[in-house]
Amino acid sequence: MNAPAKTALWSPQNLNETNAVKFINHVNEKSGLRLQTYEDLYKWSVGDETIKHFWTQAYAWLEISSSGTDDLTGEVACFNPSDSLSNLMFPPPKFFPTATLNIAELIFRGRKDTDIAIYFSRESLSDVEKVTWASLRERVRKLRSALVNSGVVAGDVVAAVISNSVDAIVICLAALSVGALWSSTSCDMGVGGIVDRYSQIRPKIIFADQGYVYAGKIIDLSDRIRQWSSELRERSDMLAQVVVIPNPNLNSIPSHQPNTYTLENFLKADRGDQLLFEIIPFSHPAFILFSSGTGVALKTKVDSVVQHDIRKTDIVFQYTTTSWIMWVLNLMNLSCGAAMLLYDGSPFHPRPSILLELAQAFKVSVFGTSPRYLSTLKGLGITPRRDFDLSRLRIMLSTGSVLSAELYEWFYSIGFPPLAQLISMSGGTDIAGCFVCGTPMLPVYAGEIQCKALGMAVDIYDSGTDEHVSVEELGAPGELVCAKAFPSQPLAFLGKDGYKQYKASYFERYGPSVWCQGDFVQRSPATGGIFMLGRSDGVLNPSGVRFGSAEIYAVIETIPEVLDSICVGQKREVDINERVLLFVKIRPGASLTSHLKSHINSAIRDRYSPRHVPAYIFEVDDIPYTANGKKCEINVKHAINGNKFAVAGSVANPAALKAYEKYRDLPVEGPRKSNIVSKI
Repeated sequence: MNAPAKTALWSPQNLNETNAVKFINHVNEKSGLRLQTYEDLYKWSVGDETIKHFWTQAYAWLEISSSGTDDLTGEVACFNPSDSLSNLMFPPPKFFPTATLNIAELIFRGRKDTDIAIYFSRESLSDVEKVTWASLRERVRKLRSALVNSGVVAGDVVAAVISNSVDAIVICLAALSVGALWSSTSCDMGVGGIVDRYSQIRPKIIFADQGYVYAGKIIDLSDRIRQWSSELRERSDMLAQVVVIPNPNLNSIPSHQPNTYTLENFLKADRGDQLLFEIIPFSHPAFILFSSGTGVALKTKVDSVVQHDIRKTDIVFQYTTTSWIMWVLNLMNLSCGAAMLLYDGSPFHPRPSILLELAQAFKVSVFGTSPRYLSTLKGLGITPRRDFDLSRLRIMLSTGSVLSAELYEWFYSIGFPPLAQLISMSGGTDIAGCFVCGTPMLPVYAGEIQCKALGMAVDIYDSGTDEHVSVEELGAPGELVCAKAFPSQPLAFLGKDGYKQYKASYFERYGPSVWCQGDFVQRSPATGGIFMLGRSDGVLNPSGVRFGSAEIYAVIETIPEVLDSICVGQKREVDINERVLLFVKIRPGASLTSHLKSHINSAIRDRYSPRHVPAYIFEVDDIPYTANGKKCEINVKHAINGNKFAVAGSVANPAALKAYEKYRDLPVEGPRKSNIVSKI
């Protein structure tokens, strides 16, 4: 790996105006401390004797408690006495056992009716919708009343197949106000994917967009709605209603089906009830993210307000879909008092500069995107700071995949205003937040994530052993771990095997006291920054969209010509973005024709989404397995990425791995990190 840049690309500015310094002043005043630097604050936030005080002070300073309760200003116990004596992370301890709140109430608390809460733009429409806090509150009130009068109560699940829209925000807040759990997926999810997900969580009501527009194409979802609603009702009697939200680009009226209503008809159940908020325990689940977290309100507010300095005066523009955790985190930005800009459509249609045009028009101060977006702008020769007025841009957030050193350099040399702070961050859907991220208190260096997140006891363990051996101070690469509990740990994994799956996902390697994230990282001894070196497990991450190989296998198992398969991600030193490679073992008598490849791709696209489709499909003679029957995804991933690796004795058929090495020389697609040209 290249040595880190010695010259900072960005340096802290106006520190006394930042939320981080204001929080330090609060802590010093309340606790009689003399914290000054970010390193001081971080060490205090994860200390053996002080971590509980950090979360308690964050809870108080961020005013998380339910409005009108005694604990709004008083100190609340962070743990039960028994949990405070334990260092175990699994089963997860219960944070703030006596505290209560409602996330929707937290978001609405103290807002000025005439202020703008949301700006909303669609790809297909020229008009921008402006929603004041008064309007948002009334829309949520109506929807909540209709939900309650349709039988929804605390603990029920309300789901949606919906675009990134005001309707999605309204329905989610209404569900949260009742104490219901919220789960959403984007409109491009296939029928099989929707059925797979929602059959597990058994929602009482599902809201569904009638259609959507993407890259100039109008997609009518009416047939899909009929299919997945029918299949879900066959699997469970819990689904009481499907509510269809008409699309302004479709002239057709949603066809009538049993227990299916338009949003207009559903809202007739509104009886004019007052907007009330069900006050529930702090540990009550709010979001089902297919490994959902609790404590979302506290962890996301720490990340947004203290860590990334989101302020009440900000206009936040996060490009996201409703399937991504960033949608939930963007929703929580409303709790900071910031206004949000929503966009529904392709980030490059009708013009590659459309998001930049919106950022300019609405004077966006915080812009959230991905490395893929930035690399595409760079590849197209677009120079945002030359062509657009982005003078209000204070923070650019990037997540979803690794942000390369080259993109950092481009961002500051010619890409964006040099006073804007570029923040790369990494965490996970399961924790609804970050392990490593940014801060306004430290410089930005090319290729590095600035710091460990407050309250997250992040360490780097030797990946060659299952012992708790830290290699962080040595500057060596290893496994990213977290060695202390945090509020947004998942309550549970759903399903009858959820407990085992939860344990196997994060605590199998190092035991119940250490969360192993599955990221391969390294810390710079010179700057303290974090280099993300890639996934250490088999999670696929094309274009920043993470999904498991099991989803691909579920489709391949339905293809009769394929006997077996293995699916891994390829991201070599020359590659900017990861791509998915699918290797298939064909049954005797069949062959991997172009028609079969097309059939496989269509089946994956139809079940899940276009983002799940592999970049290449190759035929191989054998699939490598371990002796206990697990596919050797990590070994194959190393082979196709040109990494040196030792074949463990547990591999049942090690000779099979040799055949994968030639795929390390596949041609580079799109932007590249160097002038190296690879040929197979």
